Amino acid sequence: RSMNSFLIIYLIILLFEAILSTILKYAWQAEEKWDEPWYNEKTEHERNSSKILRFISDFLAFLVLYNFIIPISLYVTVEMQKFLGSFFIGWDLDLYHEETNQRAQVNTSDLNEELGQVEYVFTDKTGTLTENEMQFRECSINGIKYQEVNGKLTPEGFSEDSPDGNRHGLVRLFGFPTICHPRWKHKIKNQPKHKSEFLNKEELFLKAVCLCHTVQINADQTDGADGPWHANGITSPLEYYASSPDEKALVEAASRVGVVFTGISGDSMEVKSLGKPERY
Repeated sequence: RSMNSFLIIYLIILLFEAILSTILKYAWQAEEKWDEPWYNEKTEHERNSSKILRFISDFLAFLVLYNFIIPISLYVTVEMQKFLGSFFIGWDLDLYHEETNQRAQVNTSDLNEELGQVEYVFTDKTGTLTENEMQFRECSINGIKYQEVNGKLTPEGFSEDSPDGNRHGLVRLFGFPTICHPRWKHKIKNQPKHKSEFLNKEELFLKAVCLCHTVQINADQTDGADGPWHANGITSPLEYYASSPDEKALVEAASRVGVVFTGISGDSMEVKSLGKPERY
C-alpha cells in the first residue's frame, strides 16, 4: 500500500512536470525568433500540422524525458524491505512454538505481501487449523471388545490387576477371558479351545496394524541388540512420524502392547512380535 501511494504521487508529479514544460515551451516559442530558430527549422508537415496534435506530441516528449522521476530503485528498496521484514516474522514471539522450540520459518521474501492479501480463511474440516492428536481407545478383535487401560489392552469387563508375571502386554492381555472373568462365559460364542489359538488371532490383528500404514521412524533412532526392549522389560518407545495422526496412534498402540514396528529395510517391513524380530 505504501509503494502504491508513492507511485501515485510520483505519477502526479510526472504529469505536472510534463504539462508545465509543454506550456512553457509554447510560451517560449511565442516570439517568432524562438519558434523556428536557425538550428531547428520545421518541415512543411510540422508547419501545417494541427496545434492540438503538436501539443500532445510535445507533452509525450516531455513525459519520456521526465520518466526517471519514477525510480527503478524504489522496487529494489521495497524488495530489501521485504527481505528485512521476513526476519520480524521469525522474531515474533506469538509465532514461537514452545513444545518443539521452533520459530516461524520464512521461505520466501514475498510472504509478508501474500499474507497481507488474505481476507478470509476457509477450512473443510476440523484439524486443518487445529492440532489433531489421536489416541487409541478400544478395538474389537474376533468379536471381543478390548480397551486400553494404563497402556494395557484389556478385554471389556476384565480386571487389569489380575496376577500375571509376563513382561509383554500382549501375552498378559490375551489370556482366556472365561478364566479371567465369569461374565464372559455367556457372552462369547465359539471360543478357542487353546490359549495359543486365542493369542494368535489377536497377534495377527496387531501385526496387520503394524504393517498397513505409511508411518516412518525417526532416522536418529537405531535399534540396539535387543531392539526397543530393555533387559528389565521396560520398553523404550520409538519415535514415529506420520502424515495421518490416525495411523500414528494405531502403530503406537500396537507397540505398547508388544507388536512393535521397527522400520523398513528395502522392500521389507520389520516388526518385533513379543520381542521376536520378523520381516514381511
